[in-house]
Amino acid sequence: MGIRLVRTSIEPIIKFYDGISLAEYRKLNERWSEILLNVQKEIWKYINDDNLCFKDELGLFPNRNKLSGNYYIDSVSYVKHVGPVGFKIIISARLTEKLGNSEADYLGLEVTLFVKSEKDDFEVWGIDSSCI
Repeated sequence: MGIRLVRTSIEPIIKFYDGISLAEYRKLNERWSEILLNVQKEIWKYINDDNLCFKDELGLFPNRNKLSGNYYIDSVSYVKHVGPVGFKIIISARLTEKLGNSEADYLGLEVTLFVKSEKDDFEVWGIDSSCI
């Protein structure tokens, strides 16, 4: 199944934790398109994994057949990390389901990225799901 980021009227909530400075946030935010590519890749892997997102099993959650293929970013949290030193970025995405001619929130996925400095490569620390 393919997945695409869509624009909505909902603006993501941006949160800062544990001493991240505005300058550090700005440097990380300059890499927003790279962050989104990592998030999209992780969402795609999740929804196409038969052990995490079920294909045909009725009554099981999440069910891939219900997904519309669209998602949007709900919130982003930036955390200055001490052990190991670096920055943790937590991106909350909401995947929608098909409801006739419209869509509604169906599955929440939270992708956690880590980067040692504003210039290093992003590492994926994990993905968590929730029913929304």
